Amino acid sequence: MKMDKLKACIASQENEMFAFLEELVNTESGIDQINGVNQVGAIIRQWCENIGMTTRIIPHNQAGDLLIAEYKTSENQDRKPIVLSGHMDTVFNAGVTLDHHFRLLADKPGFAKGAGLMDMKGGLVIAMYVVKNLIEMGYQKQPLTLIFIPDEETLHRYSPTRQEVITALQDAALMLNFEPSSRFNEVVVGRQGGMMMNVTVEGVQGHSGMEVEVGRSAVVELAQKVVALEALTDISRKKLINCGIINGGVSANTIPGVAKGNFSLRFPNQAIKDEIIDDVERVISKPYIPDTVTKFEIESGVDAMVYTDKVDQLADHYIKTANKLGYGALTKVESQGASDASLASIVDIPVIDGLGIVGTGAHTLEEEADLTSLVPRVVLSIQAILDL
Repeated sequence: MKMDKLKACIASQENEMFAFLEELVNTESGIDQINGVNQVGAIIRQWCENIGMTTRIIPHNQAGDLLIAEYKTSENQDRKPIVLSGHMDTVFNAGVTLDHHFRLLADKPGFAKGAGLMDMKGGLVIAMYVVKNLIEMGYQKQPLTLIFIPDEETLHRYSPTRQEVITALQDAALMLNFEPSSRFNEVVVGRQGGMMMNVTVEGVQGHSGMEVEVGRSAVVELAQKVVALEALTDISRKKLINCGIINGGVSANTIPGVAKGNFSLRFPNQAIKDEIIDDVERVISKPYIPDTVTKFEIESGVDAMVYTDKVDQLADHYIKTANKLGYGALTKVESQGASDASLASIVDIPVIDGLGIVGTGAHTLEEEADLTSLVPRVVLSIQAILDL
């Protein structure tokens, strides 16, 4: 299909995309809304089956279900699939759409607000319409797979989603992830990995006057470990260790017997992730105060999306395609945020991210998206896949 004809074809579907996006945004799927996530999944599953895809779910007890939709033909069934991915959950609490439902902005034509609109239901719609139109165009070069993730925002804390997606990616040719972007002219080629860590110190509680020789302060022990760990931060290498919360003690005149700290750990690749874990194990195992015991737990995490030569080549392909379509040059950026695009790095396949809707205010009630970015985003990925 010629480029002008492709643009016109997708433009004719713009209102249809708006309506579908409104339905997804107004179907709440917040962090604790397992049923809501599964309701979004049910809507998407029916839609995928209606366009000729085969779907399957992988159920979870404490999180929403993973949804995978596939399109294969006799022509391409032995070839590696192109995977398009995104997550169905949002960061918001139940009831958020009472005041923050999908709504067009009267004072800003072409823009809309709504909880989860930008991050990342807009990206889901883009990925789905890319596949829909490729199927309708008779594309058969490679199989197409859509992966809809139920619990990205909690970093898969309560499910085996991470390993399930890694398994699904084992035989993939490449992965396109549709997280949002703040600008149309960017393509994400790298992302930080991150882990959430809890540290617990058990000391010996005692009266701060009468039992000063008996007490062993868990707060002081934790404080020294916080200082020791944060001293190992190396910003130039994107190695970040931050203690964001400390709790401990029962009263000002009691030597605290228990203290807890919550840490965020960030890293750009597996080597620095391993280095951080080694640092943690070394610092945690050494008591500063005798008779104190410190333990740590990695509560959840996501790996880094590593900027490799394979990623660079795929990004260059998208840059060439954008120029060809008249959209201007795309800039390669490395994001400080994490996403499930990192899972492609684990299996060493090309991946790029930030292909979703353009907007601002992710993870806030001021989440806003430029609806005029839907059509060019769909066109860009269709043409890029056709030209592979």
